[in-house]
Amino acid sequence: MKRILLPLLAALALPNSLNANEKVSSEMSEIEANKILLGQVLSVCYAVDRNHITMKQKIDMLGFALNLHEGAHGNKKTIQEDQMNAVGKVLDIFPDCFPEVKKDK
Repeated sequence: MKRILLPLLAALALPNSLNANEKVSSEMSEIEANKILLGQVLSVCYAVDRNHITMKQKIDMLGFALNLHEGAHGNKKTIQEDQMNAVGKVLDIFPDCFPEVKKDK
């Protein structure tokens, strides 16, 4: 067992080969920004549903998520529409998460 463990650890610890000529884009697409927002809002509503966070924490976390989405979103014209779409999807799962928002049926 020790004979297998040491080479395995060495293989995991050694860096992988990289091509230094390839550039990795640090910009996020609209789709990625929208998915991150949806995940954050779902997480917040799940925590509210399970009584893990207070209303103040909910507001703080949603504010952070919306600010992050606004900074990462590429198309400034569709930010509000994309945010409302995310909230609408979350309301399908957690209808009581945003009592101040009424969803059209």
